[in-house]
Amino acid sequence: MLNNPIFLIFLSIFLGLTIGKIKIFKFKLGVSGTLFTGLILSWLSSRHLTSVPTSLINGLNSYFKFSLILFVSSIGLIAGKDIKKTFKIYGLKFILLGFIITSTGFLLIFLTSFITNFDNFHLLGLFSGALTSSPGLATALENFPNNSKIIFGYSIGYVPGVLAVIFSTYIIPVIFKNNSKKEFENFSRKDFKISEQNPYYFDFLGYSLIVILGLIIGNIKINVKIFDFSLGITGGILISSLFFGSIEKIWIFNFKFNKQILKIIQNFGLLLFLSTVGLKSGYYVINALSFDAFLLMILSFVIAMISITVGLLFGKFIFKINTLILTGSITGGMTSTPGLAAAIDSTNSEEVILGYGATYPFALIGMVIFNKILSYLFLSY
Repeated sequence: MLNNPIFLIFLSIFLGLTIGKIKIFKFKLGVSGTLFTGLILSWLSSRHLTSVPTSLINGLNSYFKFSLILFVSSIGLIAGKDIKKTFKIYGLKFILLGFIITSTGFLLIFLTSFITNFDNFHLLGLFSGALTSSPGLATALENFPNNSKIIFGYSIGYVPGVLAVIFSTYIIPVIFKNNSKKEFENFSRKDFKISEQNPYYFDFLGYSLIVILGLIIGNIKINVKIFDFSLGITGGILISSLFFGSIEKIWIFNFKFNKQILKIIQNFGLLLFLSTVGLKSGYYVINALSFDAFLLMILSFVIAMISITVGLLFGKFIFKINTLILTGSITGGMTSTPGLAAAIDSTNSEEVILGYGATYPFALIGMVIFNKILSYLFLSY
């Protein structure tokens, strides 16, 4: 059974979700527990196998790519429904905020590569870990398939990144003690509501078209001076799903997918992604734990806090965003679902979801773009 990728994937999902439910104070791993159980299972399996079978590696790679398609397409389709509305009501505020937070993390990682001796691949993974972005990790691994150092950086940086987001959600309401509930009255909750369709409706014809065109877009090579650039699976699928998600129907293709079904696909894709990532690299990651790993954890927390602080300053004093909405926007800019749960708890209000939903898709796009840029910058020197 140690050679069976399906068995190992679902075992890591089962164990990961079980561990993810354990709550310590305000923190729990949630679905991210799947990554860590995958790492442990991989490490344990490697101790009983003289060599990792090629069939197992190929199987995990296939499921990894399939998980990207499910995860990214569902995110894009959900976000695509609100993009026009966000532009119309709030202009560029949430768009800029998503890019400001992710670009701050990008610049800090890039500067760190010059002033420290950390491995660039560790830092590339740490970028996605500190900003708690699974799609960011997916983009990095597309550029460097099966790179265990990237997964190590992400794994080391993820928990400090989540802790930074959770910490900030409890600090923001304390710093800004204005009457957020009264201030929120200037915002319209109904503006963000999405009309629900038939709860069982899902057009597989339209979905297949989105995936096909996304894969074609992702494989287009763009020559830019010193390197060839392509969007890959992540970027291509994201663009395709965002575009078609913003429209309802073309000819015989219906793109008005039910949101709850998309959420299920998103969660399943994320579980597949995290488990395969862990299973592919557990032996290296666990055996690479050292004092440098501890320093990387501290670095991750610092990068996360600086990125959050910059986003907070822009959001509050330049964009004048309501405190409740801003709290959610920070978690969206950090693409952190655990952070959103903490924000709801700290503010005792679900209005924070609006800020999260408005900022998240643009932070996601930012993570894809900046991971691509970092990858090529690290290759060039």
